[in-house]
Amino acid sequence: MSSTTSNIFVVWAPDDEAPGTFEKRMSVREEHAARGRADPTVRLGGPMLTPESVTGGDKKLIGSMFLIEAATIEEVREKIELDVYWRTGVWDKSKVTILPFLPVLGTTKVV
Repeated sequence: MSSTTSNIFVVWAPDDEAPGTFEKRMSVREEHAARGRADPTVRLGGPMLTPESVTGGDKKLIGSMFLIEAATIEEVREKIELDVYWRTGVWDKSKVTILPFLPVLGTTKVV
């Protein structure tokens, strides 16, 4: 990281709704996952699902969510813009949201 001050940011990156986005996502998924696993500032991350995905319907991926440790929002944005999902248009760039997050309950560590 570029600074000694550390913050946690939540990133919501919804998938583009254009036809073929799911196939594009699957074709670059390993590169995306490997990069995330190798980055110690990614505290938590994974795909977001539709509500029906947990109530008996088909599982449908609709985007990605991350908790990222960084000094600034700009640092997080740079990281997101280097991701293969950003570069290949899997995520809807106009809807990606990065906000500071203040963990109060639980932990951001994955066991």
